[in-house]
Amino acid sequence: MRLLLTLAVATLAFSPCRAERTIELVPVIGIRNGLDLSSSTPGVPPAEADASGTIGFGVNVQIRPDGWFESFLDHQSLSFAGNAGGSQVTRFDVAVDYLQFGGRYQPSEGRVHPFVSAAIGLTRFGSNPGDVGNSLGLSGSLGGGVQIPISQRTAFHLEVRGYATIDDAAFAVACGPGCVAVFSGSGWYQFGARAGLAFRM
Repeated sequence: MRLLLTLAVATLAFSPCRAERTIELVPVIGIRNGLDLSSSTPGVPPAEADASGTIGFGVNVQIRPDGWFESFLDHQSLSFAGNAGGSQVTRFDVAVDYLQFGGRYQPSEGRVHPFVSAAIGLTRFGSNPGDVGNSLGLSGSLGGGVQIPISQRTAFHLEVRGYATIDDAAFAVACGPGCVAVFSGSGWYQFGARAGLAFRM
């Protein structure tokens, strides 16, 4: 809840000043692809995670009839498994959170309103169990989708988005007595789809 309030305040603070603003609140659920992490520990193979669900929330401000200042927070938990020492399995969960700010171009004519958007911000990594080196990274995303009005102030929101994080993170995870396995990625690139409802105030 504290993160959502921070996101809302930051959006209003950085958005251009207007006497009357149309604010859009967008809770979403979705899915993003998994990742493969290489191991720098001898004898420990890579760890892999499958695609998993996401949950997010956006706060957007209309700055012109076809333009929006856009912000969002999106959370995913990935479950990794890797064989350590042949028979011992290392399992750990990695949280991948995106906090980004950008712009959206969305013409308002017609029944279906397509849009494209671009954003930059931060990626936060967390590991359970284990320790994370360089838990914050710079990231950006490109997306596109549609909004289909349901009522005057509510619309169905559907989008696809690609994410890229510049900085890599390393995860140190226990793999047995006296054993610590270190996993890292050569680059964080993800692709996801999200759907939800946009509420305009």
